[in-house]
Amino acid sequence: MAVDPLAKQISIGFEGGAISATRGLLQALFGPTLTNPATGTSQQVTRNQHPRIRVIGGSSTDVQASITTRIKYPSGSSNGGAGGEPIRFVLGAKEWTARLTGSHSKFNEFLEAGNWTGTQSILWKSEKGKSYGPFIATPPINTNSN
Repeated sequence: MAVDPLAKQISIGFEGGAISATRGLLQALFGPTLTNPATGTSQQVTRNQHPRIRVIGGSSTDVQASITTRIKYPSGSSNGGAGGEPIRFVLGAKEWTARLTGSHSKFNEFLEAGNWTGTQSILWKSEKGKSYGPFIATPPINTNSN
């Protein structure tokens, strides 16, 4: 028996949370690529010089100072079980359900940034019925100079 890939549950992470729904619903909202590629922010981490003793009573070794650069990508909470809040997306005259982990404001910031490729505006309602939106996608900047 074949399984419809659009019926599979997937999650899209964003800074401060994640949204989980069927792949078909998320593609209808965010476009076939779901979202534009994530961009990381770089952060420099400094390690001071210090002595290190591997065995109690043993001799110490000096660890030299160093600076490393880390790149932090957007991440969200894990979505285990039925975690998060059930929300509804309004598409045309129909409502579709999904689960949101994280705060409403962080999800709205993600939608406001428009880092997705869908062609329609997104409206959503919280579990308590408060409406948010519409949010419009920002098309990615084409850097090819053809």
